Amino acid sequence: MSEWKKSGNDRAVEEKLDSILHPSDLAKEFKITIEFGYKTTPNYEKAVDLARRNPTYSEEGEGEWIRHSAMYIPEDVEDLFELFNLVHEWDKTDVLVNHKKIPYGHQLWLPLMWFYRVK
Repeated sequence: MSEWKKSGNDRAVEEKLDSILHPSDLAKEFKITIEFGYKTTPNYEKAVDLARRNPTYSEEGEGEWIRHSAMYIPEDVEDLFELFNLVHEWDKTDVLVNHKKIPYGHQLWLPLMWFYRVK
């Protein structure tokens, strides 16, 4: 029998598996990430400008294949609301909850942030 040799990446895999099997009871900060791609619409430049104002803004790719990404916490709910209203109907828009693509992100998880608009 061969012995399993550990690689440098094994620790990261073990930590991820442990977080799945034994989730923390303590809630971490709730984060919503909006990712969107290129769109030929007048609102595209405005959406990119709004996303770039966010300190977590990043982009990957270029031209028609570019992906813009910005993460929002509850304190940034107004900025999130403004960006989402511009890009929510675009076919290349994704909503991530705590960095994960979760079913019903647009319909269920994102509206949880709207509660922070009522203070």
